[in-house]
Amino acid sequence: MGIYDRPYMRGGGGGGYRPSPGLGLPRPGRVVAGLLIANIAVLVLGLFWQGMARHLGLSAASWWRQPWRFITFQFVHAGGMHLFFNMLGLYFLGMYLELTWGPRRFLVFYLLCGAAGGVAHLVMSYGLGWNPHTLLVGASGGVFAVILACAILYPQIRVIVLFFPMSIRVAAALFIGIAAYSVLAEVRGVGLGGGGISHAAHLGGAVAGALWVYLEPRIWRLRTGGASGRGSGRWRRKVQREQEERQEVDRILDKVRREGIGALSRRERDVLRRATERERHNGGRDGPW
Repeated sequence: MGIYDRPYMRGGGGGGYRPSPGLGLPRPGRVVAGLLIANIAVLVLGLFWQGMARHLGLSAASWWRQPWRFITFQFVHAGGMHLFFNMLGLYFLGMYLELTWGPRRFLVFYLLCGAAGGVAHLVMSYGLGWNPHTLLVGASGGVFAVILACAILYPQIRVIVLFFPMSIRVAAALFIGIAAYSVLAEVRGVGLGGGGISHAAHLGGAVAGALWVYLEPRIWRLRTGGASGRGSGRWRRKVQREQEERQEVDRILDKVRREGIGALSRRERDVLRRATERERHNGGRDGPW
């Protein structure tokens, strides 16, 4: 089976994992690390700029004049615990997806799914007549998308929720079930209304994550599948060599899927690192990696 036929290798190489010397924790890829730093920095800046949420948060009254808020609201949090739990999920699960899809595609996935969570919140706000100036902040939509994508692509992952170990699929079902029940309760007029937690944003991000996992690779293949199969013997040898390299990466990613990223040997991590470098050299185009 080719590398692009694997559900966890949809159209990209990856560079999400690097060993972290000394601490025993994986060092996140550049996108996950950048997102962590940006979110923490915004929280610290918010200690000195009290109006940050008002200027960066998303609301029914502001989005049409300032559409960039669909991105900026994802970096603003209501407090330290809100930030901590979102970044915890992004750190431990985001690196799997960055490794699978590569940095650029993972960043697009994360921000678009977070924005989809914002759209879901606005639909609820308009539909239920919430205060149009109520602000939505937080990365929960994007993080819920990460959780659901990992549940689909890496069902062997185990997580701890409220001190109870469980599979990522059980955890995802629990989180999404709570969000769906809460949205239904709000629609029936017995939920939280416009304040508190935006369960609609959680659910919207999760649905967008599932749609991405199933639809994005098909769209990518449609866009790139028309290349001619004709060529010289030299080109055929190049294609054969690339196929062999893909099979090796495919085998390594099978191991990641079965045993987790930490099970990779140094040589296997080197193979994935070289695949990432080739992807960057190609400028993110669909090539061997």
